[in-house]
Amino acid sequence: MTVFDTSRAETTYSLGRVALPDIPDERLRKLALYWYSRRNGQPLPSRDDVDPLDLPSGVLPNMILLDIVGSERYRRFRFRLVGTAIYTHVSRELTGLHIDEALPEPYLSYVTFTHTTAADQRLPVYSETLYHDQGNFVNGITYRLVLPLASDGEVADMIMVAQFWIRGGEKSRWEGNWRTVQPLTQLVDFG
Repeated sequence: MTVFDTSRAETTYSLGRVALPDIPDERLRKLALYWYSRRNGQPLPSRDDVDPLDLPSGVLPNMILLDIVGSERYRRFRFRLVGTAIYTHVSRELTGLHIDEALPEPYLSYVTFTHTTAADQRLPVYSETLYHDQGNFVNGITYRLVLPLASDGEVADMIMVAQFWIRGGEKSRWEGNWRTVQPLTQLVDFG
């Protein structure tokens, strides 16, 4: 378990790499391969390259599609589409909101980090974190794959996320809370 110092004004996150076969969820491995196959010779696929009917089984209800709005200096992420499983889990409508209007700190900072990293690195990001919502409530872990999309094939203008949860007590290697446990964040290596 990695612990980070919460006395600092700004939290930093470590970024590692994960080989595609080492992503623990088969649905996310298949989604990463799908994303990779849809690039059509470009660094990034576009939204038009992604067909919801072709997505791996069981992924669509757990999908989020976000628009990247603003400039690189002041970038925001706005929920365009939120899958039914996401809606059911968070118990509120997110479509049309920016993530900074919907997520509490410090979870917001971390999600912003994963989305910005995927957009800037032009690579998928796999992450695991304690799930943090409604103040300090933690009910398990969430794991996700963050995938950048680009209308021009080069500069990310959308983010596609598949997110799943493991409830506390089901199968969690995590102990502690959001203030003591550093998230796992890894760029996906297709090597």
